[in-house]
Amino acid sequence: MKVLFFINTSWNIFNFRSGLIRELLRNEHQVHTVAPEDPYSDYLTAMGCVYHPVKMNNTGSNPGQDLLLLKRLYRLYLNIKPDVVLHYTIKPNIYGTMVSRLLNVPSICTVSGLGTVFLTAGKSNSMAELLYRFAFRYPARIFFQNQADLTLFKDKGLLTGSNHQLVPGSGIDVNRFTAEDAPMPPRPFIFLMMARLIEEKGVREFLSAAKILADDGLPVLCQILGAPEPRHKRGISLDDLKNWPVEYLGETNDVRPYIRNAHVVVLPSYREGLSRSLLEAAAMGKPIVTTDVPGCREVVKDQINGLLCKPADPEDLAQKMKLMHLTEDTGLREMGAAGRRLAVENFSETRVIDIYMDTIREVVKK
Repeated sequence: MKVLFFINTSWNIFNFRSGLIRELLRNEHQVHTVAPEDPYSDYLTAMGCVYHPVKMNNTGSNPGQDLLLLKRLYRLYLNIKPDVVLHYTIKPNIYGTMVSRLLNVPSICTVSGLGTVFLTAGKSNSMAELLYRFAFRYPARIFFQNQADLTLFKDKGLLTGSNHQLVPGSGIDVNRFTAEDAPMPPRPFIFLMMARLIEEKGVREFLSAAKILADDGLPVLCQILGAPEPRHKRGISLDDLKNWPVEYLGETNDVRPYIRNAHVVVLPSYREGLSRSLLEAAAMGKPIVTTDVPGCREVVKDQINGLLCKPADPEDLAQKMKLMHLTEDTGLREMGAAGRRLAVENFSETRVIDIYMDTIREVVKK
């Protein structure tokens, strides 16, 4: 069987879909990946995928550019001749599904977050809804990573039929992300945020909260790990970070040493599909502070494995971070252990892979 993945970055494919890809390759299926070229494209080839670069503007909607994308995808899909296509993120879900329909190839879509266009009202929001309403008549299956996103699509009339279901995110490899039975890291107390440097991840709220803690004289270190997004309309520059009491850690292919070194992981995101960074933190037994929004609250049970704060509220975020700083090591370890249990029981990657493998076999047989 020939399986094609189309996602908005090679980085996304490698970091979030590698487990499923390896399972397909183990079962002797041929895997093709389509995404704009980036440093992770070579990693896909090294895994055993056939990689196909495609030009795509991920940060905006331009009718002329999107029409060219449709033409490029049509040629690619026609040449590859896949048995099934897996689409993730907005443009692949919409335009990839349209091309799959034209070529009569079954497609499986995953809504792994709503993206910027759904967070603010405007022409882009209306256009995205219109395109989703048209394209989502055709997938063989549509996966959602949280109930709020699924309900929103239903309420807006973007779904027809019963070809949709929930899936527990992209899953987490609980054998790779492990919680060590070890003492808490040495002081200073470290708050770690792992996210792309864009406003929607709550970076500015984290920066403001870090300043509040510093002004109060708390002996803490606030760190940010993640890639800058210089082309994003709401990207936050590295120069901007220099004006705040935070330590920028850059980018990495392996977040585990940074999580291990932290006392608490923080993500003040405005909304997620199902946050991968929070799953990584939970699996490694770290307490979490995050916003009470879809895609975050599913991973954190308030006062059990972390604390929930108000979205877009740096004062409330700072208050929750202070509470974590005041918590004794025993309490932090108990929270971490609860998070580990949650990750293992509800979000194991093997569970997610089984769902996708069963669905792939089902839609190809039809």
